[in-house]
Amino acid sequence: MSKKLRNLFFVILAVLLMIAGYFSYFFISNDAPIIKGEVIREVNYKSNLDLDIYMPTQVVFEKNPVVVFYHGGAWIGGAKEAININRFNEAINKLREKGYAVISVNYTLASREQSPFPSCIVDAFDAIKWVENHADEYQFDLNNVGVFGESAGAHIALMAAFANVNDFAPNSKSNIEIDYVVDVYGPTHLESVYESNLVDSITTIIERAPKRLQACINIPEQLFGFNPKEDSIRTKEFAAKYSPLNYIHSEIPPLLIIHGNKDRIVPIQQSYLLIAELKNQGISYEYHEVENMDHAFIDTSKEQKTEVQSWISTFILEQYNFDK
Repeated sequence: MSKKLRNLFFVILAVLLMIAGYFSYFFISNDAPIIKGEVIREVNYKSNLDLDIYMPTQVVFEKNPVVVFYHGGAWIGGAKEAININRFNEAINKLREKGYAVISVNYTLASREQSPFPSCIVDAFDAIKWVENHADEYQFDLNNVGVFGESAGAHIALMAAFANVNDFAPNSKSNIEIDYVVDVYGPTHLESVYESNLVDSITTIIERAPKRLQACINIPEQLFGFNPKEDSIRTKEFAAKYSPLNYIHSEIPPLLIIHGNKDRIVPIQQSYLLIAELKNQGISYEYHEVENMDHAFIDTSKEQKTEVQSWISTFILEQYNFDK
C-alpha cells in the first residue's frame, strides 16, 4: 500500500471513529432506549420493511403489554431509530421498566416513483398483524396493545386505530383490539394541512427552483402521487380518504393528544378539529396543549419536555386492562 493510500485509510478511520464516538456520547448522554436491556433490531415484518423490539427491562407481567411506535418525518423521511431521540426517551424507558415491550416500525415513505398512501397505512396494520403472529415468540400480551405516533407517525397511528382494516388491508386483519392511541401533533384533516400557509410557502420555493431540481423536491406531488393543483376534485377525495377525522366512530379507543400552540408544521387547529369531533361523539380523550411549543418540541423548556414524558407514560400505564 502506498503512503498516500495509507494516510487516506487512517484519515477515513479517524473520521469513522469520531462519528461513532459522537453517536455513542449522544445515546449515553440522552439515556437512549437502545442502550438499555434487550433490543432486537432489524426484524423483517414484511417485504423490505423492518421493526425494532425494545423488550421490557424489568419482568413485571407474565405476558408483555405492547406499544407500537410510528416515527415522524412528513411521510417522506424518518426511521424507526428516531425513537431514541430524547423527545420520548424518558417515557419509553419508564414503560420498559414497567414491563412493556415497545416496537418501533419502519413504513413506506414517499418517493419520486410513488405516493406513500395507502401503503404506509397498510404497513401500520401489517405491523399489528405481525405482533399477533409472533405473540408466543416474544411473550406479547395481545389484550394490551396500543399505538403511539409523532407527527406523520401520529397520523398513521390514528388511521390504524380509527379506520376499518378491511378498507385498506383486508389480508392484515387481526384479532387485536387497539386499547389506546398517543397522538403527538398528528395531522387529522389533510385538506387543511395541504392548504396551509406553510405548504403554500414550500410550493412557492419549489416553483422557483430549476426544473430538474423541482422533480426531486416536489413534496406535494410525492405525497399525493399526482399534481394536486391540476385536479382539485381528486385532491379533495384523496385528502378525505386519508384523514383520520373522517373515520371517528363510537368504538375508537381512548386518546392522549399533545400539541404545541406555536406549531408551524402541523397547526394546532388539527388537534382542535379532532377534539371537536370526539366531544361531539362523546369519546374519551386527554388533551395537553404545550405553551410556546413549535413542531418537534422546538422552543420547549426542560421542564415542559419532562412534563410531556410524564403525560405519555402515565396515560399508557393507566390504560392497562387487567380484566382482559
